[in-house]
Amino acid sequence: MDLVTNRPILIYDDTCSSCTIFAKYALKFSKGQIHCIGHFSQEGEKLRKRIFPSSYDATEMFWIIKENRAFGGRSGLFQLLVLILRAMPIRKNYAKDNLPKYCANNEDCKNKMHNFKRLYNLLRNGKKLNIKIPNSTKY
Repeated sequence: MDLVTNRPILIYDDTCSSCTIFAKYALKFSKGQIHCIGHFSQEGEKLRKRIFPSSYDATEMFWIIKENRAFGGRSGLFQLLVLILRAMPIRKNYAKDNLPKYCANNEDCKNKMHNFKRLYNLLRNGKKLNIKIPNSTKY
C-alpha cells in the first residue's frame, strides 16, 4: 500500500502519553482520514529516513505529511483541523486497526515534565518542509 499518496500521515511521538492520546483523538475526529505512525516505530523510522534530511531531527514535533509537503507543530495543527472539518459530514467510523495502542516508553509517559515540554514545543514551533517522496513509498 502506498501510504503517502493514499491519505495523509500523522507522525507522532509514541514515547509520550499526551502525544499518543493526541494521535488517538486526531484519528477519531478525522474519522480515519489519516494514517498514524509513531516516530520510533519501524514504519516511522523508515519514513523519517526517506523524507527528512539525515541531519534534521524530525522527532521534535508531530508531522502531517500530505503530498509533497510536511507540516510540523503549529503548521500541522492547521492541516489537522482542515482534515477534521472535511470529515464532519462523513458518517462512517474510523479504522480501528490504525489506532495507536499505547505509549512505547513508560518512563517518559509517566513524566509530567516531559509531557509539558512536548506540549510547549508543539505550540512554540511550527515548520513546513517541501519533501521529495519517491514514487513508491512502501513498507
